[in-house]
Amino acid sequence: MNGGKVALVAGARGIVGGNLVRKLLENGWSVIGIARSADATAAPGYRHLSVDLLDPKACRDAAGECAATTHMFYAARASDADAGREADTNAAMLRHVMEGLLAQASGLLHVTLVHGTKWYGSHLGPFRTPAREDDPRHAGRNFYYDQQDYIDAVQRGKAWTWSTVRPHIVCGLSLFYPFNCVSTLAAYGSLCRALGRPLGFPGTPAAFNAVSQATDADLLADAMVWTAEEPRCANQAYNIINGDYFRWRNLWPALAGFFGVEPGPADSPPLATAMQGNEEIWAAMVRRHGLRDLPLSALANWQFGDFLFKAEWDVLSSIVKCRQHGFQRALDTEQSFLANLSRMREQRLIP
Repeated sequence: MNGGKVALVAGARGIVGGNLVRKLLENGWSVIGIARSADATAAPGYRHLSVDLLDPKACRDAAGECAATTHMFYAARASDADAGREADTNAAMLRHVMEGLLAQASGLLHVTLVHGTKWYGSHLGPFRTPAREDDPRHAGRNFYYDQQDYIDAVQRGKAWTWSTVRPHIVCGLSLFYPFNCVSTLAAYGSLCRALGRPLGFPGTPAAFNAVSQATDADLLADAMVWTAEEPRCANQAYNIINGDYFRWRNLWPALAGFFGVEPGPADSPPLATAMQGNEEIWAAMVRRHGLRDLPLSALANWQFGDFLFKAEWDVLSSIVKCRQHGFQRALDTEQSFLANLSRMREQRLIP
């Protein structure tokens, strides 16, 4: 046990939460994971609670089993096309968890929230770059704002502290998770090879040439542990990215090479159009290559991929603040993508 530290990870089955759980266990923490779905993980030091965070009673009932929590990592989210409804839902989920936790966990030291560059309006159009943590909020509703305002208000005058991390395009392994760029690319590239097609860029030439950034899930987990343990992180927000920037046009040949196909044109049809109706082809690939028996939907979310590949503006975050406060880890983004794709191949998720 790491100095008696007990982590509560909300959203333990997502791409962020799942990788964080693994990191914490490797570092000797005791971990309680909560998510709506069950989890068959059997690892020393890990306990899973199936809880619907939209149910306040369920959260209160579960809080009794979380009384030893010293650090809470909140990586849960509920998506909704309506920004106002999404903000209300996600604020309620966090509130339900915190109310139960604050009533039971007298030894709570720190709470870390996972947000992202949507804080700056990156999903809406061009914004000031490189984005800094103290930039003004964009107009309109954003559930990040509701969550931070809540956690800031409920923490005032208390001994425990909070922090938030703001990654972009989190790259890591997860299944049945709707916001995984790597697994969507893995399914797309594998299908292109099976269909004898080049790996076309399913966006526009402007998006192909725009500058962007990514955050490896393992690096993000390290950053979250850092925020939990570093006193300078008390009540602070941090941009967390790999440390470099990229253009899809430069990354695309390496991705095509991984799948053994030629890179295609930069104005190919959207994924939701080009990849529609390939479930039976995927099932045949699973049988032919002896892959894990999972449906295509376990890996691919074509709509999410199309959302990522339509950004025709630069997305850059400043990481000066996290560097000045002590977080120094950096990764090459191309290597991050290829390493995670290789892990999927090793785990027989793709051929």
